[in-house]
Amino acid sequence: MASIGSRLVLISAFLAATASPRTTGSTSPTNIIPRQCPNQPAGRLEYDPLRTCPLPGLLGIIPDIEPSSETPWTSMPKCVTDEQENNKNATRVHCIFADGNFRNGHGVSLITTTTVASHLVGLEAFNDKPSSPEARKQNAVPAYEIVDIEGRGKGVVATRDIRRGEIIMVDVPAVLVGTEFLQDVKAHHRRRLIKRAINQLPAATRREVWSLSRNTGKYEIDAIMGANANSVAVSDDGIHLGIFPKVSRINHSCRPNAYYRFSEKRLTMEIVSYTAIDKGEEITLSYVPLETKREERRKYLKDNWDIDCECSLCKATDFDQNESEVSRRRINELRDSVLNARNNGYFQDAINIAEDWHVVSEWERVPPLAPEYHDILAELYFRKGEMVNATRFGRMALDEWVKFGSVDDDQLEQARLFLNEVWPVAEKRRKGE
Repeated sequence: MASIGSRLVLISAFLAATASPRTTGSTSPTNIIPRQCPNQPAGRLEYDPLRTCPLPGLLGIIPDIEPSSETPWTSMPKCVTDEQENNKNATRVHCIFADGNFRNGHGVSLITTTTVASHLVGLEAFNDKPSSPEARKQNAVPAYEIVDIEGRGKGVVATRDIRRGEIIMVDVPAVLVGTEFLQDVKAHHRRRLIKRAINQLPAATRREVWSLSRNTGKYEIDAIMGANANSVAVSDDGIHLGIFPKVSRINHSCRPNAYYRFSEKRLTMEIVSYTAIDKGEEITLSYVPLETKREERRKYLKDNWDIDCECSLCKATDFDQNESEVSRRRINELRDSVLNARNNGYFQDAINIAEDWHVVSEWERVPPLAPEYHDILAELYFRKGEMVNATRFGRMALDEWVKFGSVDDDQLEQARLFLNEVWPVAEKRRKGE
């Protein structure tokens, strides 16, 4: 059972993850590897540091002869071993792990180490449950459609009014490629193995991947990965590039109305609205860190996606653009200050700064997700010893997590456990014990 202490991991992970941008690869072999952490403004969806999984390595992960019921793989893993650049005497084993039954036949191919594959099997990430939130959401009427948008290729448009903080889209990867593989394996082997991974997917998913837009890269695989891959955290230190076919259709805006959250436990990405979105409005993500200066941002977009951005922020006056840059930098500073104050035991200061952070984020239209913000306040008030406020914000967070309906229920369960620990303490305080 998670404790109050483990929720400190949640706050630290949330505050750290909110500072990280979305990034994807580009066409060159060196630049295809992300230089920064993935953009997960709401943080990862699971925070239990005590999770365990089977021992890493080949045992139980790679069948001896052919695919078996003991592993999720529907094809025999194909493995390569290359010398690591930083240690010519050391090697890593990278394999293609393909599960053609994943998520009701959508399928997924991973190119990763046996350690990461073991970690995901231990999390039961490949297990499909008919009554799972994923299945219910996949069968629900979508709030979006993929359409042609003049001058922007394909795009995603709302088919109804969308509430602020609502999950708009749920998607799963077709391909996940570890950045260690990209670093270790020579370019021509890398392209050949990624192509093989795509071709091992079920026919419908395979066609979906090959139909995605491409950048101007010389090689087909680099062009697809460079234009469509999102970086996500898989295991404690394993950044992977993933092709999420539906998410890949969402265009960029420097003033986005949505962001993504990724769960390694469910191998699922959720697109969440920052603000209310009107029916017919395009749904957008930011491909670059929100706090990036205008000229740097535009250069990065041009170099990596050949985008000459014409969003509302890029077309705004110099004064408005400068104001936005100042606000976005201020959001990062306040976020860091909350963490520093909390770590040093200045809980009231952390609460005051968190409230300022929320105000500035609202002004810039990139607010934190309500239940996560209230989780943070509940934790800080508990540490300060104010059980009434800890209970109040804890209840708010729990109610909001229930309404949010994430495919990953870890944070919902954390909120329940938090209240189960707070209520006895609050009752003793009330009785004067």
